[in-house]
Amino acid sequence: MLIRLEGVQAQDDVTVLDAAETFAISKDTDEPDPDGTYSIITTNGEDGIQVAGTEEQLHGWLNRARGQLRLKTGGPRIMSMLDLSTGHLPYHVCARLDDYDGVTAYNTGCGWLLVVPSDLAEHRYGHPDTVPEAVWQLWEYAHRFGAEYLLLDPDADLDDALPSWDW
Repeated sequence: MLIRLEGVQAQDDVTVLDAAETFAISKDTDEPDPDGTYSIITTNGEDGIQVAGTEEQLHGWLNRARGQLRLKTGGPRIMSMLDLSTGHLPYHVCARLDDYDGVTAYNTGCGWLLVVPSDLAEHRYGHPDTVPEAVWQLWEYAHRFGAEYLLLDPDADLDDALPSWDW
C-alpha cells in the first residue's frame, strides 16, 4: 500500500472554526489519476498536506486514523456501516436472511442490519456451505472499506460495483 504525502496548494477551502485555531480542509474532487489514486487535501492557509491513494487505501487510512484517535483520547468507539440497497440480494435470500447459519442479521422492518465478520477467511472456513454467495460478495465489498455493518434498505442506492436483482 502506497500513501503519498506532499506539499500542496489547496483549492476550494472550507473554513472550520476550532477552539484553538482556524484551519481549512478541502477535498480534491477531480477524477482519479490514471492509476486510480484519489487525494484528500488539507491546508491551514500557509502549509498543506495531501494524502493520496486508491479509494480502498484512503478508507483504510481514515478508519485506522479514527481508531488511533479513539485510543489516544479515550473517546467512544464509532463503528462503520455501509448503506446498500436490498436489491443487492436475490429476493429469496433477502426474505430469510436471519435463517442462514453464519449470518448475523437483524430485520429492521423495511430492511436488514448485517454484521460483517472481522475475519472473512476464518468465517468462510467455519461456514463453507451455509452463507449464500451473494452475502459473501456484500461482506467482501464492505470489508474492503472497513465497514463493520451493512444496512440493507430498499430505498438505498444500488452500487454499480455489485450485482443486483430487480424484485
